[in-house]
Amino acid sequence: MDPRHLRHLLAVLEAGSVSGAARALGMGQPALSQSLRALEEDLGAVLLHRRPRGVVPTEEGRLLAERARRLLAEWDGLADSLRAAAAEPAGVLAIGVPTSLGHAVSVPVAEALADRFPRVRPRLVEGLSGHIIAWLNAGDLDLGLIFNTEDSADLAVERLAEEHLCLVSAPEARPHGPSITLAEVAARPLILPGRPHGLRAEVERAFAALGPGRTPHVVMEIDALDHIVTLVARGRGDAILSPRVARTALGTGRIVATPIVAPTITRTIGLAHSRLRPPSIALRHALPALAPLIRRLVRTAAEGIERA
Repeated sequence: MDPRHLRHLLAVLEAGSVSGAARALGMGQPALSQSLRALEEDLGAVLLHRRPRGVVPTEEGRLLAERARRLLAEWDGLADSLRAAAAEPAGVLAIGVPTSLGHAVSVPVAEALADRFPRVRPRLVEGLSGHIIAWLNAGDLDLGLIFNTEDSADLAVERLAEEHLCLVSAPEARPHGPSITLAEVAARPLILPGRPHGLRAEVERAFAALGPGRTPHVVMEIDALDHIVTLVARGRGDAILSPRVARTALGTGRIVATPIVAPTITRTIGLAHSRLRPPSIALRHALPALAPLIRRLVRTAAEGIERA
């Protein structure tokens, strides 16, 4: 049933004639008569009793007119609601942030949303990059910062920054020389996060590129990066981290960082949302404002620059 036909019926009943309604609607009388016939055919009922000087509704016509007024009022209200939502988005906007970037990203993003979109309620979720990808695919998050951007075929990803991983050691266990090859790293005891941590996946991918059967020598698996740094400082093993993660401890001299070469291990930080479902109204409005902010925050963090 076409809502236009219902509006035409109501106009005819209000005017009392097809010709009067046609003038009020600004349409031709034949077109209006055709619309009324189409409505009667759809319903299988006669809605109007034609008289020489106008029309009156049949019983079916009166019943339909009563319901049509309510239905069209709801329809018009729905359109108004959608326009209002588009003009001032509201609701929850769920954003996933890797734990290692939370200190740099979560608070500024939450404040920016609160200031720019007061009816949008931000929900910042910190977790492992692998978990964030799974949550995005499941529809539990609207937006997420991820590593391993090549493993996200169902996500639309904007690459924000790249960072090189390094070998982190206690000062007394530092390698000789200004750098260390990945093959040499293979002989050293490593403390790494477990799967599905994005860092672990990057490290294993780099070792696999060295040749069949090449794997890191992992002596401990710790998912908390701060704890990894503490264990490295105590001489329990080395770690492969970004300078961004190890920055505070590096500044105190508790640990030292050595660049890994031949090959380097580079990982990309990306901003992602699902390709498989349409973005929410809140995301469509907030993303153009959030993307430049998140890009700046991530690049600043990746470059190791302290923000004021």
